[in-house]
Amino acid sequence: MKSESTQTTSSAIPRIYSKLPPPELEFPQILYQSHTVFWLLLSLCLFGYIFTTREDGDYSTNTRQGLFAVMGLMVFLGAMHFPDSEMMSRPHPAMWRMLMGLEVAYACLLLFLMFFRIEDARQLMKWFSQELGVELPEREYATDCRIFTPENPDSYFANVRNVVFDCYIPAHAIGWWFKMIIIRDVKLCTFLSLFFEFMEISLSHQLPNFCECWWDSVILDLLVCNGGGIYLGYLTCRYFEMKEYHWGVGRDSRNENERFSSVPRPALQFMPYSWSVHRWKIFDSCKNFVTTVWYIVFVNMVDLSNFYLKHLLWIPASHWLLLLRVLFWAVYAIIATREYYEYVQSGFTIRLGSHCWLSQFLQFLEWSFIIKNSKGIFLEPMPLWIQYVWTLIITFVVTTTLLLFYNDLRNSPRTKHSK
Repeated sequence: MKSESTQTTSSAIPRIYSKLPPPELEFPQILYQSHTVFWLLLSLCLFGYIFTTREDGDYSTNTRQGLFAVMGLMVFLGAMHFPDSEMMSRPHPAMWRMLMGLEVAYACLLLFLMFFRIEDARQLMKWFSQELGVELPEREYATDCRIFTPENPDSYFANVRNVVFDCYIPAHAIGWWFKMIIIRDVKLCTFLSLFFEFMEISLSHQLPNFCECWWDSVILDLLVCNGGGIYLGYLTCRYFEMKEYHWGVGRDSRNENERFSSVPRPALQFMPYSWSVHRWKIFDSCKNFVTTVWYIVFVNMVDLSNFYLKHLLWIPASHWLLLLRVLFWAVYAIIATREYYEYVQSGFTIRLGSHCWLSQFLQFLEWSFIIKNSKGIFLEPMPLWIQYVWTLIITFVVTTTLLLFYNDLRNSPRTKHSK
């Protein structure tokens, strides 16, 4: 086990030199010891019991159970032998090691599917659930954009009611609340919200469920769900930013009631030791601009791949497999974003975190699978006015990068000294 008192330097604001407090301040200490022999014996007994008592089923059942066993073994090996994260330790370091094991298992699954045709990959999804492998109709949200429907016997606002009670509405709000807590920048989150709505408009010719009515896109998505989630996330960030943290070192000014009656001690394990405000400062330098633009691209790639994988592999929107992927990336984004931010703010002087590295690799595999299997499916060309807008966006990004690069060169100490 690595020591949790690792000292690292960071240019994050506020500067935190000891991200993890001494391990003796945590409890119970028995949970922070490796116990490798115990887990080895327990795993041998568990797998031995499964192998001797399990009865073989049909080919599909055996394949599905074997696949889950392999993925479970990767998670278990990750929890036991993968390195601890240098950025996160709560609620327990083993959680982030298990997450890395799950990342490796997911990467292996994507790599495995890359060697199949899309028709075969759809049938292979039956290994996870017998409901999959069947073509699904795409739901369109813009077939009737009227707000008032007096002829409808159920409701005068039937179109609005159908959209409001869709499962994506609370999912959007919760998702943007969670994104705000991870990114911790209102301006960047607001831009990401606007940009994703534009991405939906840009790709509505490929994915029918991206076609939305104006009131659905502007009012429900942007203002209510995205805006409300970002605002709630901002309030959450402000709470943690202004919260007084007690690590158990020095005098604790709180009385006994304040110390033990407000939040149960087990619940504190799911709260941070301290809170760092993220200041992306996108236009301060060429480095900040390029790295933030790449982060914006990466976040949108993660969100969009969810819809493309669902469309290509015929996975229903309410299926547990799709929900599991969303939860996986939501938890994964916590540590991957923190590692990326620390890496950028350090001036690329520290090592890129393993979770962040794997996140880039996973997105490469996901989009490789999407591009490989999109031939002959997405044939309709992008509207001309969308192409013009994308040309303007790319021109702005390239021009701003060159201007900031020139400004950095002009203000560098070496250039000033030569003058």
